[in-house]
Amino acid sequence: MSLPIPKLNELQPYYNRQDLLEKVVAQIQKDFDWFNLEVKFTNNPELSAYQELYEQILPLIEEMLNDDYIKLMSILYRIDIDEDFLNRKLKEVPNADTDEVITDLIIKRELQKVIIKHIYSSGS
Repeated sequence: MSLPIPKLNELQPYYNRQDLLEKVVAQIQKDFDWFNLEVKFTNNPELSAYQELYEQILPLIEEMLNDDYIKLMSILYRIDIDEDFLNRKLKEVPNADTDEVITDLIIKRELQKVIIKHIYSSGS
């Protein structure tokens, strides 16, 4: 019997799993590298992995929102965040900045994908 796949709003228990976070970093770097965008993760002890990734990704998303929306949508497609889902999330938090919502969704979706791979590879 396999574990249920956690939804994006149920990922909090996984935020401190170093083994999974290393895979999330690798996945984000791989996906962003595909579009010649660099994400450098230093494992800064003063920040959580989420915070460091967020601070790395946010300016890239902001720049694409302003200058290259097609590239942004291509990255979101590669990460598996479709436009309808994104629009629903943006409506859920109307006072949040679009770039902040997108950055959060990217990290959470990548973590969710790593968790899914972990669940199915461990046979849990």
